[in-house]
Amino acid sequence: MFPPQGVQISDDTGPVKNELTSAYAEGASITLTCLANGGKPLPRVTWKRDGTSITNETQYFPERRKSQSVLRVEKLMRSHLLAMHSCEVSNSVQSPPLIVRVAIEMYLRPLEVKLLGQNEPLSAGRRIDIVCRCRGSRPPATITWWKVSILEYLE
Repeated sequence: MFPPQGVQISDDTGPVKNELTSAYAEGASITLTCLANGGKPLPRVTWKRDGTSITNETQYFPERRKSQSVLRVEKLMRSHLLAMHSCEVSNSVQSPPLIVRVAIEMYLRPLEVKLLGQNEPLSAGRRIDIVCRCRGSRPPATITWWKVSILEYLE
């Protein structure tokens, strides 16, 4: 009997680096695969989120001396942002498991967009200040102002 030799987590775009997935949009799906190399017997692979087991379904590939577990999240929500997921690999109760961690990076759409300013009639030649405030986006939203004529709205 000998322990597994290594563990690698991949997302939909490839191997995860620096414990952070590629960035995914809110509402998108993600597949995380934890692949264990070597070990005799082949190790069990378990996914946990914030320390709680979420799947321990392991696929074994004895001809390649590998085992893996696949975690699929169908619809990413804000609560998944940077949530710590860990893959634990073990083939013995006598030795501690190998643990690799990953957080999910996400793009978040704005929760709210507000126009702030005085609520009074506009008149030609008179200056007015309007502020557009956006909150809840990640990365911070880029706000762009457009000046259009009334004719464009009527067409």
